[in-house]
Amino acid sequence: PLLLLVFFLTLYVGSRFLFTDAFVPDLDKKAVFITGCDTGFGFELAKKLDRLGLRVFASCLTTEGQAKLTNLCSKHLTTLRMDVTVEDDVKNALEFVKCLWAIVNNAGILMPGFVEWTTMDDMKKVVDVNLWGTISVTRSFLPLLKQTKGRIVNVASSFGIVSVPGAVSYAISKYGVEAFCDGLRREIMHLGVTVHIIEPGCFTTNLSDLDKNMKTMEELWHHLDEETRESYGNEFFEQMMSKGERMYRLMMSPHRHKVVDAMANAALCRRPKLRYSVGVDHKIFWRPVSFLPAEIQDLFF
Repeated sequence: PLLLLVFFLTLYVGSRFLFTDAFVPDLDKKAVFITGCDTGFGFELAKKLDRLGLRVFASCLTTEGQAKLTNLCSKHLTTLRMDVTVEDDVKNALEFVKCLWAIVNNAGILMPGFVEWTTMDDMKKVVDVNLWGTISVTRSFLPLLKQTKGRIVNVASSFGIVSVPGAVSYAISKYGVEAFCDGLRREIMHLGVTVHIIEPGCFTTNLSDLDKNMKTMEELWHHLDEETRESYGNEFFEQMMSKGERMYRLMMSPHRHKVVDAMANAALCRRPKLRYSVGVDHKIFWRPVSFLPAEIQDLFF
């Protein structure tokens, strides 16, 4: 029995190694819908898939984002203006797209701040975009994907497996994406539609801009009432900001192409993985830490 187990494990690993990076045939006949293409991962993925000859539907939040992509890409790429939290926008996009191989739910926002320092509206907005937006787009386009036995690619995060101070609303949304993907995959696997999770570590994007996020934290701190500020203390705030900056500089990677490549592989490879862990920090820190007892995890923060 042990030798048989080793044989099948070797066969499985070998097949992954040999076939994971081979794309499905007829890319020029396949269409992919991507959300959040104004900047960052979505912007780069849209350009990459366009270069590969796919029909690309790139949704942007702004007309500026649309114009930039249109100028850089071929006639195979079409931009749509869409807010993933607006039901009518999603419906209009669905009416525009008639045939689809894959969707990539990439749209996301981050509003840093401790739970007590931020408003409920701000926390809800993060979850609305990152989680409910992902669910809304997926539900709407699922009938098209069932016709082609296509793929759903959702972007989670390292913060979807380890929640960190100052980004709790973001973590809530990404933990939710993880749960949504795992549950949905098991619900529809018999229909031939597959669900794939991208778990990026820390990469330099507009979302993770250090100066912008540090400024937001400082503004939140100075707008707190005196009693709340005193309960935390200035020393705590300074130490927390310093630790956050150190972690950022230690973990942040400029190699965004690794995430974009993982997204493309999930959408196009013959034998895609169900979960893509992207980034050295994710593999050697966030994932291992997620397996530790909570009491030990807390020591890192």
